[in-house]
Amino acid sequence: MAERTRSLEVKVGIFVFLGLVILTWFIFRIGDLKLTTRGYSVRVLFGFANGIKQGAPVRIAGVDKGEVKEIRLTHNAEGKPQVFIRIWVEGDAQIPVDSRAWVNTLGLLGEKYLEIVPGKDYNKVLVHDSLLVGEDPTSVQEVTDLAKDIALSTKDTLDTLNNVMKDMREGRGTVGKLFTDESLYNDVEEMFADLKKNPWKLLYRPKDVR
Repeated sequence: MAERTRSLEVKVGIFVFLGLVILTWFIFRIGDLKLTTRGYSVRVLFGFANGIKQGAPVRIAGVDKGEVKEIRLTHNAEGKPQVFIRIWVEGDAQIPVDSRAWVNTLGLLGEKYLEIVPGKDYNKVLVHDSLLVGEDPTSVQEVTDLAKDIALSTKDTLDTLNNVMKDMREGRGTVGKLFTDESLYNDVEEMFADLKKNPWKLLYRPKDVR
């Protein structure tokens, strides 16, 4: 009886151990944790992070090659905010020092990620704990203000055109009189008819009388 109990306990222990192993592998698989992949960390400096979060993907030349590990907000000597984003990238990803980096969006309202476009000088590449200065994205408020300025400028232009068309219809101004004053129209028509018959008048310059 005791041997049967001990055998059952061993079987249960093996079953629990195998279950824990499978569960651990499944968690690592779901989280896409690369325990054996070598890589290095890089700091990216921004003045505006545009809502990027820890764990966001890092794309180099459009390929997923890392993720955001840490986001830290500080201030410089002038009191302006600075955002240091520490990213981890795979060891085979070489990033030239003249590369460009900014926060991008998947779709119009999609996930934020860090986009890195490699530079051309592969003789100088970033190493562990190097600093890359990123390009600050345009905030929604700046886009709204720009759209407002464009709308106001367009409205002023349309108002001016409407006033010009109104003056033309009512015969005000030189252009309006040209369309409404029959005598002025006839004079202009005669002038063009005369030039058509005598095109040399366009080139004729009377001599100065001293």
